Amino acid sequence: MTVDNQEWVYARAYVVARERGDTALTRRIVADYLHHVDSAVAYSAGLSRTLFGRVIPLVLLLHANELNANYLDTVLVRLRANGYRFATLDSVLKDSAYRSADTYVGPAGMSWLIRWALTRGVQIPHEPREETYIQALIGQR
Repeated sequence: MTVDNQEWVYARAYVVARERGDTALTRRIVADYLHHVDSAVAYSAGLSRTLFGRVIPLVLLLHANELNANYLDTVLVRLRANGYRFATLDSVLKDSAYRSADTYVGPAGMSWLIRWALTRGVQIPHEPREETYIQALIGQR
């Protein structure tokens, strides 16, 4: 995957807010989740430009959860509005970028873009993360 993100953290917060019956918090989480996905895609596009001089076909990681089930259409509309199109994984993986060297060995799960950057010795900018209220809501960190 080349677009890693924290949507799974937002998904847990979404469930907590819905279980509490807190509609205002639920709306805030959804809005911040959508913004986060937009930011994660923009981050990956930027890192792709740094590594390859272009935006390669990106692969977005989304987990099967209630938040993504309820808002997948919205995410897809936003991606299309930003010029993205959809393709099969087979066709995406034919892009030469996906044959890049990857020498990372370690415990961290990270996107291919970050792995390729590490392999090339490229400075990695900070990835978009969830807001601190999300972390507090789910008892993380």
